[in-house]
Amino acid sequence: MDLWLSPHDARVRDLRVQGGLSYGFAETPFGGCALLMSDRHVMSLHFTNSKQECLDSLQMKWSNFPLRHSEVADTIIPRIFENPESIPLLVIGTPFQLTVWEYLRTIPKGLTLTYSDVARAIGRPTVARAVGQAVGANELAVLIPCHRVVSKGKLTGYRWGLERKRNLLAWELTSRDPLEMPF
Repeated sequence: MDLWLSPHDARVRDLRVQGGLSYGFAETPFGGCALLMSDRHVMSLHFTNSKQECLDSLQMKWSNFPLRHSEVADTIIPRIFENPESIPLLVIGTPFQLTVWEYLRTIPKGLTLTYSDVARAIGRPTVARAVGQAVGANELAVLIPCHRVVSKGKLTGYRWGLERKRNLLAWELTSRDPLEMPF
């Protein structure tokens, strides 16, 4: 089950009471990947250059929570690239961000949409720029596939680098069933 919560939801504050958060790190075909999770839900997935960079970033953002390393978290990371839909998420954002992120999860593998396409799809056709901000604030690389959103006719902005975005899109195309291709 996925949980989509506002930052002010009492369940977010309860994470501290539940014993803190755990993190993991693993190398992937797209570089180092850091994962943050509560007891059962992945909360953050970032591409990073090193395990230490991962830990520093997580400690800065989640300074009020005790963080501990988890081998379980380490083993989840490779599964994300095999079957991202099977990973339980705990997503924290504003109501608008949550709307955008939920929609991003419906974009089929190997397909790209523009920020304007997403704005129209969520019923807010004039807010393409706000969609771009929500896409950029996504804490769950690959799990909420923000790499599938592009500007008209070109790749632009990706929190973890345009080359990684290009590689993710190419990988998705090569792993897609040819009978489901959009041509």
